[in-house]
Amino acid sequence: MTTLHPIQTGGHDRLRRQIEAHLSTLGGQPLAVLHDGVLDYAQVGQATDRLLARFRAAGLRPGDRVALFCGDDRRLILLVVAALRAGIAFVVGDPQASRGEADSLLAVCRPAAVLTDIEALAEPDRAGTQPDLRVIRVDAWEDAGAGDRGADDADAGARPAPSAGAADTAMLIFTSGTTSSAKAVEITYDNLLAQLDIFADAYGFDAGIRLFNLLPLHHTDGLTRGPISALWFGGTLVRPFPFSVQIVPPLLDRLAADGVTHLIAVPAILRIIERVGRDRLDAFRFPAFRFVLCSADYLDAGLWTRFEAAFGVPVANAYGLSEVVCDALFAGPGDDTRIVGTIGRPVGVTARVVDEDGTPVAPGATGELVLAGPTVMRGYFGAPDLTAEVLRDGAFHTGDLVRARPDGLYEFVGRRKTVIVSAGVTIHPEGVTAVLSTMPGLAEAYAFGQADPERGERLVAAVAPAPGAEVTVEQVWAFCREHLSPERVPVEIAVLDRLPRTASGKVIRSELTRAPAAPSAPPAGVPASVYDVAARSLRLNAGTLSPDSSPFNTPGWDSLAHLTLITDIEATFDVRFSADDVMDFVTLGDAEDILARMRGGQ
Repeated sequence: MTTLHPIQTGGHDRLRRQIEAHLSTLGGQPLAVLHDGVLDYAQVGQATDRLLARFRAAGLRPGDRVALFCGDDRRLILLVVAALRAGIAFVVGDPQASRGEADSLLAVCRPAAVLTDIEALAEPDRAGTQPDLRVIRVDAWEDAGAGDRGADDADAGARPAPSAGAADTAMLIFTSGTTSSAKAVEITYDNLLAQLDIFADAYGFDAGIRLFNLLPLHHTDGLTRGPISALWFGGTLVRPFPFSVQIVPPLLDRLAADGVTHLIAVPAILRIIERVGRDRLDAFRFPAFRFVLCSADYLDAGLWTRFEAAFGVPVANAYGLSEVVCDALFAGPGDDTRIVGTIGRPVGVTARVVDEDGTPVAPGATGELVLAGPTVMRGYFGAPDLTAEVLRDGAFHTGDLVRARPDGLYEFVGRRKTVIVSAGVTIHPEGVTAVLSTMPGLAEAYAFGQADPERGERLVAAVAPAPGAEVTVEQVWAFCREHLSPERVPVEIAVLDRLPRTASGKVIRSELTRAPAAPSAPPAGVPASVYDVAARSLRLNAGTLSPDSSPFNTPGWDSLAHLTLITDIEATFDVRFSADDVMDFVTLGDAEDILARMRGGQ
């Protein structure tokens, strides 16, 4: 195997030694179980040896930055491993990004080269801000053969040392951070290793882990708790297919078959599994499985409680941000911290709760969460002013409001930028959302502020009933009056069929502040069709839809939109899809057939 020149940083040297040891000794053990088969450690060692030679031939050196845009998981994982071995910093781009979105990322990161297998990103004409950027087709590397491999490998060990101060950056992670502008979080090797050590302490990650993680690899939750953790601990990543509603049954079947130890998820995924996985409630109940790990968004108490009760599995809830690599506070897996409604306690970092002036608040009072420790980022790459706004004396000001409990656990209260002041009363809408989410008969709830000429701002809420339930505004108000103080009761409540959400499952607040258009609604008195419902649900023109329309050929129809469409069809036609119906529903023609069968049965 290729001998690498040691990089002049303790972090990279430790990382490299661990990687080299695993590639040399674990042989046929799988590093990743992918859609196209197993990728074992021996294969990874051989393939990344070749990539290291290709890096050198392309003039890439330790300390350089590269952008990775790959539609193939196997190829991307190999590039990540090769970059970690070589000491080349990398940023993983969204393979589905538009040309403009990709160019924006590249403008921020300023890489030495783009490594991609996506034809649209490899077009030679890159006029504008980056006309001289090198774009390398990595799939062409594989097609070129290995006839010249020996000479390249022979001198790969002569790789020069990086320039001072450049080689300790391991990767850049794109994030919107605490403001709306996109930024690249600069993570050092020491940051990354500290996070991996925290994973061992907090989660018990070890050589036996088999992580089922379908989250995007251009997000830290998919990358750091995916191939990087598997490689570091000598475990396995299980990633056999992209996530969709249809794969929930095979996903649940694969858990025991693949000996999975952890399911890595976000609340939106747990919500979908809860909806369509009810005929596989024992899917997690086998000896190897340890717990579900949920992060990346607020996990409401209702969903958390229902999922654990239904599937008989503990759900650990993690709080973290890209600015601290991944996870910082942990509610679980131990019973002492897995307290529903909390974000747990910090592990490996220190947490403070401060007021707007940076002064620690009284115990139990609400304030901004500030994190300090070895995982705190170096800063936002190339953005010193933005960095100075959130990094002060080495501590990261998260912009999130929390409250420390007497037992040392923390409760998430809200985000500073969403706090509203109504008639002089400060209100955190997330706390109201948390209470509303526990109301029987509700599937979803979301509280937020709107401008008010008299109050300054007013608290409003939107809720969606659970399938088959009927909820009135009066009932929601009665529940609020029982469970909230008078100033925290929303002055307006809207009962909707469902809440509009982004692809990552977050509520689209802008669409709650105005009545959304209903494209292609049927004329008055004409019964709605599946196409009318789909047009409104997916925000498309009904004339563009056909019986063959599906998630594979319809813009905006992803797994979350699919679940929303099912709910909308059920509400419109007063039916209830079974789990088998959900699996059979791929095209709009399928939906018509299912409805026809239901009507025939009636």
